[in-house]
Amino acid sequence: MSESFDTIIVGAGPAGSAAALTLAEEGLSVLLIEEHDKIGVPVACAEGISRSTIRDYLEIKPEWISRPLKGSIIRGPDDQEFKIEYPGCGWILNRKVFDAALAGIAQTKGAVVKTSTKAIGIDGNWVLVRETGKEKKYGFRYIVAADGIASRVGTWFGIDTRLSMYEIEVCAEYYMENIKVDPDYTALIVGENYAPGGYAWIFPKSMNSANVGLGISPRKTRQRAKDFLDRWSKKEFPDGKIVQRIFGGVPAKILKRYCGRNFFLVGDAARLADPLTGAGIANGIKSGILAARSIIAATRGKKITYEQDIKSLIINEIRSHFRVRDKYLHLTDREFLEIFRIAKEFFHGKTVTNINIQEIVRHILYASPMIFRIYTLIKLRQIFGNKKRRLN
Repeated sequence: MSESFDTIIVGAGPAGSAAALTLAEEGLSVLLIEEHDKIGVPVACAEGISRSTIRDYLEIKPEWISRPLKGSIIRGPDDQEFKIEYPGCGWILNRKVFDAALAGIAQTKGAVVKTSTKAIGIDGNWVLVRETGKEKKYGFRYIVAADGIASRVGTWFGIDTRLSMYEIEVCAEYYMENIKVDPDYTALIVGENYAPGGYAWIFPKSMNSANVGLGISPRKTRQRAKDFLDRWSKKEFPDGKIVQRIFGGVPAKILKRYCGRNFFLVGDAARLADPLTGAGIANGIKSGILAARSIIAATRGKKITYEQDIKSLIINEIRSHFRVRDKYLHLTDREFLEIFRIAKEFFHGKTVTNINIQEIVRHILYASPMIFRIYTLIKLRQIFGNKKRRLN
């Protein structure tokens, strides 16, 4: 006889596990399935998370952390640098440990966790799975799609999860050893030679190891992200040893809906990565918890508020960052240098306790007539371009 659960969650990344532990804490029956043999493997991100984005949702434990951070080093197209001092701003996680720990907590709360189990279809209120090579089915009242950027569960419920080449940032990353890095600061590098339409990063894991990667926009170049990374990493760390290679993408698209009568999309499946930075762990965890809270409310006869919650707590900021990203994609290295100069003056001698992207953008616009003029021209071009498309 097949088992049934209050909720089945497909995908045991941070979003799925956050949903599972929240539901299990309230006594609901939960099945959390993961297609890979081990949760947290393979690692598919730079592993950074900021304190401000997660503090109201999850306490980060010391054993989950590779490095605590004190700030960031920003490097411009001409290789000049400045430092943002931001003590306690966040951490570089050990995702292998972190992901497994979250799923483990859910399990101790009562969730059933199954690895090597892949969802292969939906039949009414049954999920069809291939579990260690055998086909089975499990019943559900609610289902949470936490199955990543190419969410199959979302498509089964009529969500268009397709992405055009212009709706994705293409990423490449190497975990490198035998290199020398500042273990207390991330490094963020901008410039057409490094990462057109995106940025490059160095996220320290120790004094001699780091996640070294970059994201680029297909709008700005036809070269592969790997080619940019190979050139830069060899120049930056000529003696470095590549231990692991990661290739993927960050979705840059807002969905029209995030849930239905009995299904919820969370994390990358819901396209919740920040379009400006590519960060997705915190929004994934938030969305998992918010989906779980709506399910708990629904089982108690209350209204599902996930759609409203996700829009007010996550999507509004994503929309704001999309607007900044649209301007960012039009910038030249000359304009980057001007922004770099203003930002360097803005952060000089300061110890930061919070970073507000909109505030920094406003400061740059007021401080530079050149950037303000470019911003206005881009905005007008977008307005008239939208009108032209509507007329056609």
